Amino acid sequence: MNYLIYLLRMFLHNLIWILLGTLIITFICYLNVSKKRGNYNVEATLYTGVISGYGIEDNNIGVNYAMAQNAIDNLINIISAESTLKRVSINLFAQVLVKGSPTENQNSITSESYNYTYNHMKNSPQGKLLVSLIDRNSIEKTVENFLKFETSSPDNYIHGLFYYNHPFYSINSLKRINVFRLGSSDLLEVKYSSSDPGIAYNTIEILMKEFVEEYRALRYGETDKVIEYFRSELNRIGAQLEEEENNLTAYNVQNRIINYSDETKEIAAINKEFELREQDIQFAYNSAKAMLKELERQMEVNERQALSSIQMLNKLKQASDLTGKISEMETIALEDTANINLLNIYRNDLEILRQELSEITQEYIGDKYNKNGLAKTNIIEQWLDQTLIYEKAKAELQIAENSRNQLNRKYERFAPIGTTIKQKERIIDFSERSYLANLGSYNEALMRKKNLEMTSAALKVLNPPIYPIKSESINRKRTLIITCLAAFLFFAIIVLIIEMLDRTLKDTIRTYKLIQSPIIGCIVNPNSRNLLNKVYNEEAIKYISNKLLSILTSKLEANKPYIINLIRIDNSANIDYLSEQLQDYWVNKGIKVELIVNGKNFNSESAEYLLANNITHYIKNRHCDIVIVVHPEYDESTIPTPLLKEAAINLLLLSSKHGWKSNDRIMLSNMEIQIGEKPFVCLTDAYKYDLENYVGMLPPYTPFRRIVYRFSQLSISEAFRCWKDYFKTNNKKKTKQLTITDNDDD
Repeated sequence: MNYLIYLLRMFLHNLIWILLGTLIITFICYLNVSKKRGNYNVEATLYTGVISGYGIEDNNIGVNYAMAQNAIDNLINIISAESTLKRVSINLFAQVLVKGSPTENQNSITSESYNYTYNHMKNSPQGKLLVSLIDRNSIEKTVENFLKFETSSPDNYIHGLFYYNHPFYSINSLKRINVFRLGSSDLLEVKYSSSDPGIAYNTIEILMKEFVEEYRALRYGETDKVIEYFRSELNRIGAQLEEEENNLTAYNVQNRIINYSDETKEIAAINKEFELREQDIQFAYNSAKAMLKELERQMEVNERQALSSIQMLNKLKQASDLTGKISEMETIALEDTANINLLNIYRNDLEILRQELSEITQEYIGDKYNKNGLAKTNIIEQWLDQTLIYEKAKAELQIAENSRNQLNRKYERFAPIGTTIKQKERIIDFSERSYLANLGSYNEALMRKKNLEMTSAALKVLNPPIYPIKSESINRKRTLIITCLAAFLFFAIIVLIIEMLDRTLKDTIRTYKLIQSPIIGCIVNPNSRNLLNKVYNEEAIKYISNKLLSILTSKLEANKPYIINLIRIDNSANIDYLSEQLQDYWVNKGIKVELIVNGKNFNSESAEYLLANNITHYIKNRHCDIVIVVHPEYDESTIPTPLLKEAAINLLLLSSKHGWKSNDRIMLSNMEIQIGEKPFVCLTDAYKYDLENYVGMLPPYTPFRRIVYRFSQLSISEAFRCWKDYFKTNNKKKTKQLTITDNDDD
């Protein structure tokens, strides 16, 4: 409750500053509002067709609401983009200068906006040059001239027109264009307000055209780039694929390859058959060779000599040659008649040679049988047969070795060819797949472009902008009232914050909150011009003296005067006034009081005072009742601890104007240590309302002051009752006066 009263008093005390600040802010707002004109609102509705519009890509596919929302956001951002607003600014600027008139409203452009725009441009440092850029017959030509003139320089007028703070053409003004989606539909609402109706109307109209062009340029631009990319990739990969195929064809021709797979299979089959035949030849060769050795072992010496004769050897050599030729020709499938005849001739010659060999061996055979009882003729015949078989097997073996070498050379030739062909085929396959992938992407891009064409065709201004006739209401009264209330709350909050942060003592409530010492009372400033302050201090001294006496009498000491130490932290507290008033008051009551003051009765800088154990040797009247000791400032001189403990009351005087600092808190802690308890506090230079908390209501005692005092103390019911009694008393007095007047008249 005390804090509530404290806050109310704080607001009342600073009310004049709060009201003054509120009046200043309200007056400034009034000046601004009185000059302000109502804005003209222009609206337009744009149909996008993003969700419900037909598209090739979306055929038979459900609507993707996330993508639809993204598309709507893109449209809104394109409308609000800086590049779009800049083109709107320059086109609007050119349209006002080309179609506007300085004397009358025409082409939806007011004369005020034309004159303001033209004079603003003409009076610029580049005004003459800018005027020459205006083409009265073409807005497009004027825009082109302005764009050529613009440079990214702070001194360039066209550049500054958009990036500075022009009320019609700057980016800050055009950013007030509001774009939002109507519910979950395909419609976009575009709103803009301006102080000039022509500017508002033409801004929205130009924005609609620029937005559609910007949207188409962005969407077609990115799609055309994608299409061009895939087209170039198709041409590159197609040329590469053709080159690789031609390279494979040339490689096959160079290596005489028709069908590598079939040819390798054929070679593998030949190799398998050749291995079987080679085994048969090797077996026949080994068998003939073993048989010859066995037959030669069974022959006698003369038979062996016959076989080793020159004539026999020549015939055998001829037989071997014929056998080799026959074997070679039999190995190859002969289709020519001449070769077949030649083979028959070789066979006949071989048969003749065999007969001759038989005849030669017969000449050398002497006996018909050998010693083992075997017929020699039969052995020779067998030997000749085996020799021919051996020579044939030998020839076939040689032919097989030659064929093996040829077959190995084919393997050596075909092995790297296969690897190279597979490598080239893989490259061709990769190129084909790349070509097909790019072809699919190219077709998708073409379909995307066609879909964008359909989507862009769906962009339509459903509700075109309408030239505004009436401006919106400014509602000046409401603005002033809101401003006044906001200013009042602002300054009230500022005052509250200052009061919360301020550590000035000000009153006893704040003093107790800061120092937590018992408050014995307070006095007002005796040097004030207020004549009633003397009366207020009389009541304050009376209250303080009674409070001190009640404390002193509770501390009974035989044959000793009561000692009261008056201490102050700085010289702002009026300690001399309080000590003198207390002395006079008690003396008038018949109490013997002696006042001991620093600088008169003792020297605080002397060793006698600094080392004193009591104050008795400074007292002149040993029979006094109360001794008031005025000590020096606590922060300038040391007060001996015995003197502080000896006193019945240690009274600390603080001024309400004093700010409670950290060093004051430290000095108070030191004082508490010396005394052993917290000192009593008396606040000087206090406010009247603070003194009334102790002594009650102070004069003047007018009825209004009585009621205000009761309200300030939250005695609300008592205040109403006193107010009611006051009116009753006044009515009785008036009735009595009227009665006396009537009797006098009679």
